[in-house]
Amino acid sequence: MIEAVRKYREVGIYCLPTKKDKAPLIARSWKDGFADSDFKEASLIGLICGKTSGGLECIDFDNHFGDATKVLSEFLAIPEVKAIYEAHKLPIESTMNGGYHFIFRCTKNDGNRKIAQRMKDGRPDAIIETRGEGGYFCAYPSEGYKVIRNDILSIETISELERATLIDNACSMNECYPSLIKTEWETGDRPGDKYNESEGSIQEMKDILTGAGWVQVDGYKWRRPGKKEGISATLGKVAPNVFYVFTANAYPFEPMKGYTPFQVLGLLRFNGDFKEAVRSILPEKELMAVSEIEKILHQSRINTSIAIEKPPTILSIKEVETYGTENKRLFTLGNFSCIIGKAKSKKTFLMNLFTSAILTSKHQKLVGGLPPDKRLVLYFDTEQGEYDCYNTIRRVEYMADDEKNNLRGFSLRQFTPLERCQIIEYAFKLWGDKVGFCVIDGIADLANAINDEDEATRVNTMLLRLTKVYRCHIATIIHQNKNDNFATGHLGSSVMKKAEILISVSRSKMGGNISEVSCDLSRGIDFKSFGLDVIDGLPEMVELDDKIVPKNYLEKEDDCPF
Repeated sequence: MIEAVRKYREVGIYCLPTKKDKAPLIARSWKDGFADSDFKEASLIGLICGKTSGGLECIDFDNHFGDATKVLSEFLAIPEVKAIYEAHKLPIESTMNGGYHFIFRCTKNDGNRKIAQRMKDGRPDAIIETRGEGGYFCAYPSEGYKVIRNDILSIETISELERATLIDNACSMNECYPSLIKTEWETGDRPGDKYNESEGSIQEMKDILTGAGWVQVDGYKWRRPGKKEGISATLGKVAPNVFYVFTANAYPFEPMKGYTPFQVLGLLRFNGDFKEAVRSILPEKELMAVSEIEKILHQSRINTSIAIEKPPTILSIKEVETYGTENKRLFTLGNFSCIIGKAKSKKTFLMNLFTSAILTSKHQKLVGGLPPDKRLVLYFDTEQGEYDCYNTIRRVEYMADDEKNNLRGFSLRQFTPLERCQIIEYAFKLWGDKVGFCVIDGIADLANAINDEDEATRVNTMLLRLTKVYRCHIATIIHQNKNDNFATGHLGSSVMKKAEILISVSRSKMGGNISEVSCDLSRGIDFKSFGLDVIDGLPEMVELDDKIVPKNYLEKEDDCPF
């Protein structure tokens, strides 16, 4: 046994002396290591996983059901698993209870997890587990352990992608799930239950998943949006109509949870609004009980004897009228707005100008008015590269001067549409109580398809909910069609209809570098069109009747400090 410990140590694997029941023999930190003498009274040898042993990890096939050999054979028969196993000659050993250890090394390690289970005596019981960082597993030459494939003293390091492939395929062999957390519409003989039991619900669930970017890989295996290889969930494996998700990167789904067809419908098509999901599946006469309608009418009745405060204006524009100067409202709390324009019309520059004016009160024509408790501004860019995003935020910080610490910018270009939504939602969970203004530069990048009505509804619902729940203003930017002045796709049309104000940016007929900013639609008072120029790298408002193009306009991009 001591000789085996020395051989393991020579190849960078550190061992732990254990008792017959596999418990550690000596009660002390593994980090301190163990001397040869510590193993004299040991019954078994444990191999310490994780960084201590160069990223050692084990997929443990338990034999609680007496069919571990069959489960391992099915795992190794999966083509992508077989390819990794054969390429790296990964060792496999049999265990004292008829199970198996599938062993490898990787720089990424998640610790100990139960990744596949089966029901036994009414409770889930593990058939596949992992042993990783913070864990260990007993190994050859301990009594009852035998290396049956390849060399346990020559364990290769596989890539993170290969490890994910192994773990995901092991997860796909799960045969049960934690108890489903049903919605209020799935308790008893309710609409959600009827939908789940309907003949076409499974096919519709597949269609919804596919429309949201999920890919059916093979049979019951599915891959999440944005992932090019591997699998992320199963449909029909743990139960005929259950979508079981085991990845942590599949918003709005959570890992290691099962979802019914009705839940998939509500989460993906209606952004978690299950009441709207019910409306979509039931005849109009069955939507609500009479008692529920009466309750809603009572709560929704407008009582004019109780005054409702006007929403605070957080940005207005000064204009000179015949009777004096007037501040005309642009943005208010609890609403969202939209800036539209064709490519390269300076939409982002205009948003930079508005954002800086909201942060500071030093602008001559734009008046910011964030409440004292809502001074934080979030700026999400979904389109530009890292360098351009960096310059965008620097530009706003420069113009905001002393208030720049209240600005937080984020680049979301590399993520999928659903991941971007998840990130934005989480940012509001973290800081929403302090946020008064939020910019989403590239609202179309939050939808999987801009001409999909369901996607347009999902994104719009998110905007309406965030602005109401967190009492803030969200300003969005979207492109115009090349051949007309409408925003792109169903999403653009939907955003235009719901927005508090619609501001368009277009190239001015004055020529030069001037853009014209106009109020197309507004629930407040329309402002007069004005010019937008970029002077020394910074956006500035100019008069449209001023035909003189500023001499200090920087023609070369390299000369611009932002």
